[in-house]
Formats: sequence, structure tokens, C-alpha cells
Amino acid sequence: MNRKLVVALFLALTVSSRSAEPLPSAAEIKKLTNQSLLEFNSAVQKADFTDFYKSTAKLWQEQTTPDKLKAIFQSFIDRKFDMAEVIRKQVPTFEPAPAMDADGFLVVNGSYNIIDESLTFRLNYNNEGGAWKLVGINIHSGSVPRKRQEVPSEAELKKLTDETLLSFNSAVQSRDFDAFYQSSAKLWQKQTTPDKLKAAFKTFVDQNFDIASVVEKVKPAFEPPPAINSDGLLVVEGSYPIKPDKLTFVLKYLNEEGAWKLIGINVKANKAAKDAANDGEGEK
Repeated sequence: MNRKLVVALFLALTVSSRSAEPLPSAAEIKKLTNQSLLEFNSAVQKADFTDFYKSTAKLWQEQTTPDKLKAIFQSFIDRKFDMAEVIRKQVPTFEPAPAMDADGFLVVNGSYNIIDESLTFRLNYNNEGGAWKLVGINIHSGSVPRKRQEVPSEAELKKLTDETLLSFNSAVQSRDFDAFYQSSAKLWQKQTTPDKLKAAFKTFVDQNFDIASVVEKVKPAFEPPPAINSDGLLVVEGSYPIKPDKLTFVLKYLNEEGAWKLIGINVKANKAAKDAANDGEGEK
């Protein structure tokens, strides 16, 4: 099996929390995992992601196309990556245990034990009409040495957070996501377009969502501490302490050529927090 790491990410863009879905049984999760990975493998073998695209969640389909998926996973095609035999013969180990994340997505992490080789995966699912549909996939074959990344200083994190949220806010206010798109990671740019980002954030645009005064005047609180996750992504979670509520965010960055570039954003604010943002109220 060829050694290559590819990440395809969908990150939830929400204003309010979603209702929790019950966790599928262990047997259902194993069946779901095998089905997703075999469908992905088939797409790689055929060099055609049309059927794989149709099997994914509508939420993901709105952000990409079969051709874009093919471009993202071109390295798998070029290397004739084939894991069908492993999936059919091996039993996956799930670690950590499958769970629902804060946004209501089912997250399945695991691996297949192969002699002198490793095959790990991360699958994210959204429940659509009672069926779990794929919204994200990360596959890592073999041990690929990575350059160790360090978490930026607190001052750098604040600057990075402020720049990202102000860029996002500017895109919402202007109803034009071109500049925001150009500032993001190339990996994310391969998965989406400015128009798709605008559509994904339509709720923010329609509600005239404006957080400029909050970002410019209030110091963000990072909780939990920013960290580099197992995929090598810098994860920055936090909030702006606006009374009586909070404006919260989760930002994920990929280091490209020495610079941290945005690869995912999640911003949440209820009515009280949005009113405070629009009124310019808050505390440092």
C-alpha cells in the first residue's frame, strides 16, 4: 500500500446549536465505516468520484463537486491506492470511541492493524432524514514523518484570530467572499469556491451579522488552550465574553509554507450576543 496522507474536511457553519442525535450501535458504525471506505476506494480505482459524491451528505455536496473531489484525492489515484482487501478482511479498531461532537456530527476515528503498515481514518457524518451521510474523510496510510509544529504565542494567536474573524466579517458585510477565500488554505480552496462559501454562510449574510466592534474592542478568551491536533492542524477555540452571553468560535488552521492558513471556521452567536456585537457593547 502506498504511503500518503490526504485530508478532506467539511466544517460546520452554524449560528445556533443543533439537536443531538442518538449514537448508532457498534455494528452499525462498523457497517457504516466499511461502506464509506469501500465507496471511497471504488472512486479511486475508477478515477471517478460521481457515485461517491452522490452518497455523501447534501451539506457536503453543496460545497463541492465530483471533479473537485477527484482533484483533492488525485494523489491516491496516481499511486493506485487500493485498500479494498484490508477493509474486507480486517476488523477496524475505533480509538477514541465514536461520539457525537458539539455540532451534532458523528465522528468516527479508527485504524486497521496491518503488518509493517498502518491505515488510519477519520470519518464525519451528518444525519439526514434518518440516514448517516458522510461530510468529511481523512485517510492516512503508512507512517509519514511530519515536521513538528509549535503553537504560536498568545499574542500571535490573538492577531491570527482577530484577522480571521474580521476578514470573515468583511465578507459577510460586503456579501463577497472572494478575499476571504483567497486568504484560506489552498487545501480548502480546492474543496470550495467564493460562491459556495457565501451560500454556506447565507444565514449570516441575511441577518446582517456584524461582529467588527466586538473583535476590535474585546480580548478573546481561549478555552481550551489552542493546540496542534493529530492531523497537524492548529485548533483555536474561544469566545468573546459579551454579557450576558458569549460569541464563540472554533478556527482551524493548516501550516502552508510557514504560515497558518484557515481551513475551517465555526462561529456561534445567539440573539443577545449578536445584538451586543451590533451595538458595539462588551467588556475587555
